[in-house]
Formats: sequence, C-alpha cells, structure tokens
Amino acid sequence: MLHSPLKVSSQLSGKKTGRYSGHYTSKRQQGVAIITALLIVTLAATISITISTQLQLDVRRTGNIIATDQAHIYSVLAEETLQVILRDDDLRDGFIELLIKEGIAKQPLFIDNAAITAEVTDLNACLNINSLVNDDGTINTVSEARLKRLFENHGIAANLTPAIADWIDPDLNTNNAGAEDGHYMNLEKPYRTAQSPLYSISEIRLIKGFEDEKVYQAITQLIEGTLDKESGRFSGPELCAFIPNNNLPFNININTASAKVLKSLPITDEQVEKILTQRTDTAYKQIPADIFTNNNDNTIVANSSYYLLKSKVVIGNASKVMYSIIHWDPANKQTKTISRTQRAM
Repeated sequence: MLHSPLKVSSQLSGKKTGRYSGHYTSKRQQGVAIITALLIVTLAATISITISTQLQLDVRRTGNIIATDQAHIYSVLAEETLQVILRDDDLRDGFIELLIKEGIAKQPLFIDNAAITAEVTDLNACLNINSLVNDDGTINTVSEARLKRLFENHGIAANLTPAIADWIDPDLNTNNAGAEDGHYMNLEKPYRTAQSPLYSISEIRLIKGFEDEKVYQAITQLIEGTLDKESGRFSGPELCAFIPNNNLPFNININTASAKVLKSLPITDEQVEKILTQRTDTAYKQIPADIFTNNNDNTIVANSSYYLLKSKVVIGNASKVMYSIIHWDPANKQTKTISRTQRAM
C-alpha cells in the first residue's frame, strides 16, 4: 500500500521529534539535579565551616578570658605576698636592704603555666608631684623648692612648677608662668585643667611646658628610673604621682632615694656622698642630726610607707600588667592596697 509523501513525512517527523525531545529533557533534568546537589553540598560545607570557625573563636575567647582572670588572681597574690613581707620584721629587713643596695626588688616566679615578674620600688624615694599643692590649694614651698632642684639636676627648666600647681589647685587663678583653662581651651584640641591631684604621673604630658618632646624625654627618665652602667645599681623613679592613704606626704627616705633626689634636699654634695656611703654599709635607723639640723616638719625619714608593685603575668598568649600602690602603716603594722592600675602589656 502506498502512502502519500506528506503522510510519510509527517510520520517520520513525528517519530524523530518525539525521540530527541525526550533525550534533551532528560539531560537537562540531570544537569539541574547536579547543580542543585552541588549547591546543597556547598551550602552545607559553608555552614559547617562557619560553625566550626565560630566554635574555635568561642573556645579561644573563653581561654583568653580564663587566662586574663587567672592573671589578675596572680597579680593580687603578688600584692598579698608583698604585704606579708612588710608585716614580718625579719622579711622586711631583708627586703629593705635589697631596695637600698639595688634600688629595686625584682623576683621572677613560675606557677603552673604562668610566668610572673614582680618588681617593687620605693615611692618614698621619689618626689610625689601632688605634694606641690597643700590641701587648702596653696603651694607647698618646701616641696616646690625640692621639685625645682630636681628639675635643675636633670637639665629641666625649674619654671615649670607653677603650671603643675595650676593644674592641681582647685581655683582658676593663674600663678606666675602657670596656666589655667584660658590657655588649654585655646589649644587645637582644647581641654580643661584637672583641678585635682594627678592620678597618674603620665598626666604630666598634658601640662603646659611638658608637651615639648625633649622635656618629656627627660621627665620619662625621672618617672621610669635609670640603670647606672658602672655600678649596676638601678635608681628607682625620682618623680611620681599618687594619692596616699592620708594627707599628701612629701617624705623622702634617705636610705632609698637616688643621689639626685638627695641633692634636691637642702644639703651639700659632700653630705649626699656621706649618706650614700653610710647606707651602703648599714641602713640609717634614724635621721643623722649632723646632716639634717632642721627637720622639724619630719619630711626626711629613714623608713618608707608607700611602695609601688609592678606585676607582669604571662599565661600563654595572654599578658597582663598591674601597678599597685601598697601602704605600710608601721605604727599598727598593717598594710593596704590603695590603688591599682591595669594594662594589657
């Protein structure tokens, strides 16, 4: 039986179209399924990595928090250890002898995974800059004279003391060569005077005259102390700022004060050399009357009441430094931490 060409063509065309259409549809569906599977795997992997990373960060953060808290506990332990030493007569004598000979008491300790370094310096061996101003806001002339002489001994202009007094005193009256709000408020970055004692000696950088880099470098030596290369003796801080447990003291301990601090007192260079020689052999138990003939205000002493403890604790990658001021009351044989300052390094 013969078929018409049109019908045959139609049948052939139909068969061909149906076969190839199904083949293409199947391949497209397989391609979409593969892409979908890849997207799901990629999404699952991304979520898994994100969760894993977050968990690792949480673990590390928790570890750092624990290490920081542990470091704080060790710093407080260093404080307690120093207070125990100060309250014990025998231990205190050895401790004071070390301060006199070395200028600093330094002890490294290792507890479990913690490396602890404790450094103690005598705050009565330096001039407390806050003693420049009395409680009533007037300038303490004795402290001012000592501070001027100390500055001169280090090549620093002595006329900077009025600016310090203006920074501390509660009024806005400008002392000669000093500065009050009128000066600081006209600076490029204005600020006001503290009108209160310095809580940290680093505040001195804000005071007029100390913004000069050369002056501040010289002041830094007074603040941090220096090491004598010839003798190997460390001269502790000669200038400090702290708020004591009672009235602002400006007592100077002749057993631990550096040569330049001793030279800030109204005594001769020969008398300073005599003190340095004598205390190396035997510490003074009382003030030598032949040197200090006029010590009616009891500002020259042979013992100290304030100590600065710098404790550095390193636990793994965590590092913490704490500065603590310890007050020793010899009359009642009591000790107390009166301030703490914490730093990350």
